[in-house]
Amino acid sequence: MANKYVRSTDGNDADDGTTWALADATFTGAAATDVAGDVIWVSQVHAESTAAAITFNWDGNVTSPTRVLCGNDAAEPPTALATTATVTTTGNSDISTSSGADWLYVYGITFNSGSGAIGTANITLGGTSAIEEFDSCNFHLATTGTSSRINLSGANTSPTILRNCGFQFSASAQSILVTGKAQIQGGSILADVGITTLFQAPVSGARILVEGCDLSNGATAMDLAASTNANVHMIVRNCKLPTSWSGSTNTSTTGAGSIFELYNSDSADTNYRFQRKTRFGQIDGETTIVRTGGASDGTTAISWKMVSVADTQWSHQTLDTPEIVQWNETTGSAITATIEIVHDSLTNITDQQIWMEVQYLGTSGTPLALFVDDAAADYITAAADQADSSASWTTTGMTNPNTQKLNVTFTPQEKGFIHAVVKLALASKTVYVDPKITVT
Repeated sequence: MANKYVRSTDGNDADDGTTWALADATFTGAAATDVAGDVIWVSQVHAESTAAAITFNWDGNVTSPTRVLCGNDAAEPPTALATTATVTTTGNSDISTSSGADWLYVYGITFNSGSGAIGTANITLGGTSAIEEFDSCNFHLATTGTSSRINLSGANTSPTILRNCGFQFSASAQSILVTGKAQIQGGSILADVGITTLFQAPVSGARILVEGCDLSNGATAMDLAASTNANVHMIVRNCKLPTSWSGSTNTSTTGAGSIFELYNSDSADTNYRFQRKTRFGQIDGETTIVRTGGASDGTTAISWKMVSVADTQWSHQTLDTPEIVQWNETTGSAITATIEIVHDSLTNITDQQIWMEVQYLGTSGTPLALFVDDAAADYITAAADQADSSASWTTTGMTNPNTQKLNVTFTPQEKGFIHAVVKLALASKTVYVDPKITVT
């Protein structure tokens, strides 16, 4: 385990990289002699460029990770970090950090992949068994080839983590591709051509978390994902979206088991925008059709607009809301949890068409949860109307507003959170849900 040095201006890959005077000239040269635990110092003036594809094979592991740090070469080792080093390929040349390392940390490097107007040049981060973390780095697809991608993670067993990183594209059809687990925290889409899709067809099993990221340089109609693959879970939360954003969390028909979610993300000064898409429909935050005294952000009343697709049916092919959570102090006595709904129809919705499922702490002396719902008991039991409600809603645009409520009674044995999920099993139906549990 040692300090190694990389500087393109006077380095030589034939040297051993043990001092600035004996620095390697390229990342490839440094990686050739890297051992687990090395710190690879990259000069702030480093500007490596090659017309060939490059792959960096680092040797770090969880006990002795490899660290690649951009630092000011006025000291050895540097006493100040920097973010100005660059690694560039030209033509149709990829950059890949997918390495044999089990653990890699990179700070302050800009990676520029490709050049020209036709070719494809990708940047690939993450390996089949590697946890790779990039901090304050930039990733630039410099070719205008529309098939170029920033690929994150080689497998779903190991995440690629990006903190305060920038993403730059040179064609509107370029995007990020996730093939495993990816976490993006902070950072932004840098000024570019306005990409139309952020994540291109995440593969089956992909897991994506994006939080605190400025996405405002995407196109106004930028979709956050385009995937028909199964078992994908994407969460985008607390992000800035393009001005007057009109895109979707997922533009394609969502694959079985996949969930695409947007929380508290917008271009305007709001903190309640919400969207969720699954195989069985879409749920959006709503501020027009809302319940009086219902959920709000403290100022603006909010409901959830559930719109199911034709394949939705009793009892397992359902459009499900996220959990609605309420703290409970009562123990040993029965309580009733209620969620209010409204829909535009003279016909009531039954307990085979919509219901709530509640998880509560019903076991004394342990946090073992129990479950209760107000659905029909089974496939044989005849459906019954859900209860009528006298709750007051603003129902602008509705012809026959019909207010009903979902409720269950149970006896908690421990203090704790009540978790409720509303499940819609009626095909091609729109229902507005007040995402607030009333406990009596």
